[in-house]
Amino acid sequence: MVLQVTAAAGDPREAAADLLAVPVFKGGIGGPGAAPVLAALGLDAFPVTPDFRGDIGQHLLVTAPGLTAKGVLLVGLGRMDATDPERLRRAAGVAARAARGVERVATTLAEVHANTDAIAAIAEGFQLGAHTDRRFKSADEDAPRLREVVVLVPSSRLTDARAAIEGAERYARATCLARDLVNTPPDRKRPPDLAAAVRRLLAGACDVTVRDEAALAQQGFGGLLAVGRGSSAPPRLVELRYRPPSPVGHVVLVGKGITFDSGGLSLKRGNHMDWMKADMAGAAAVAGVLSAVADLGVRVQVTGLLALAENLPGGDAQRPGDVVTIHGGTTVEVQDTDAEGRLVLADALDYAVGLKPDAIVDLATLTGGAITAVGQFAAAVMSNDDDLCEALRAAAAVAGESLWPLPLWPDLRRFLDTPVADLNNVGDGGGGSSIIGGLFLERFVGEVPWAHLDIAGPAWTPAELAAHYLPPGGTGYGVRTLLAWLERRAS
Repeated sequence: MVLQVTAAAGDPREAAADLLAVPVFKGGIGGPGAAPVLAALGLDAFPVTPDFRGDIGQHLLVTAPGLTAKGVLLVGLGRMDATDPERLRRAAGVAARAARGVERVATTLAEVHANTDAIAAIAEGFQLGAHTDRRFKSADEDAPRLREVVVLVPSSRLTDARAAIEGAERYARATCLARDLVNTPPDRKRPPDLAAAVRRLLAGACDVTVRDEAALAQQGFGGLLAVGRGSSAPPRLVELRYRPPSPVGHVVLVGKGITFDSGGLSLKRGNHMDWMKADMAGAAAVAGVLSAVADLGVRVQVTGLLALAENLPGGDAQRPGDVVTIHGGTTVEVQDTDAEGRLVLADALDYAVGLKPDAIVDLATLTGGAITAVGQFAAAVMSNDDDLCEALRAAAAVAGESLWPLPLWPDLRRFLDTPVADLNNVGDGGGGSSIIGGLFLERFVGEVPWAHLDIAGPAWTPAELAAHYLPPGGTGYGVRTLLAWLERRAS
């Protein structure tokens, strides 16, 4: 079901909706639109209880006689003096999840900060919070019913509000496309299947070329071929091309696309394998971005590279001790087949350099060390260019996606040395596994400004951590950050 978000002018007391979502600040202080609700309840402020104090993430359903809406949803916003749009995005996500059982919601959230950034954040929050993936349910009696959200604004702001909502919906659709790709079961998105799905989903949005195993062998993509050797489903390299009229520069986005990662012969433990269908979240994010750039009118030329392989044990699987020749000729000793993502990325990065872009950004669920370093909800960024790194972090702040820099310590490069080949694929012994992963990738980008986003944490939300607009499963992390970065880069 597609959620429709619209803007309208009107008195919240007369909003024809199943629920009127009203902001409440910490301590029970009513926000915009709360006055008629308080009056109907005969109160000056909302009562504070252990379950509802007005904090971000909290909500409370009440009835208020005299309002047209059938019920009122109080949505916590935290401190009254906070100004960041992210809290509105989260509040809208909370409201969307709480309103799953009704069809129509009206809200006064937009009046907390009377600007288009606030309206866009609210529209995104509702769209992302309402999104569920129910493609594989044989019976769906508990499917969400929410169909429409009306954002109440003064009539003088209607035009701007509608434009902000339109842009936000494009960001949200692209994010949800990435989520759905991540959530697709691994038996239904093996590399040839995923390549075909991306071709179908992005038809009309950009040009798509798919390299099969024969083309990969002919053109020397040894990393992809090595990782895919243990699987009966061969690897693919998907190239997505968007070129606007008179483009302002050229950017290449590279996504790790391991459609299922068992670890290969260096087999993972079972409890480390249960969410490994998400090991292609980087590729999913790149596909999401390319699905939206044309509709958004992005003025930057964008090429997306999805490096797709399935990492399984098998009679012909790559072995620890093998030497792989990456696209461009660099040789890598495989010391651990569970460090496979960097092999497929190395192929794609070397190829990307040959496209002569102004910048390269890769996204990958690369290391558990990134979760240790920056936590479940943030990605680590490593870059050879400070300006690029800061531009990505600024875009992430706008998108509400946490992104924290890690250094590419030169002293750790020695751990990639091996007497057998140009470098090894693990670099054990020096700690800093995420940084060593970044240092490995840096070897393949030459002098091109490049950033590596290790999204191992925020790409996937365990069910027990789902909250506000983050559902259990794939999150689509990185899509909104990269779209914001591309739009800012063009301007």
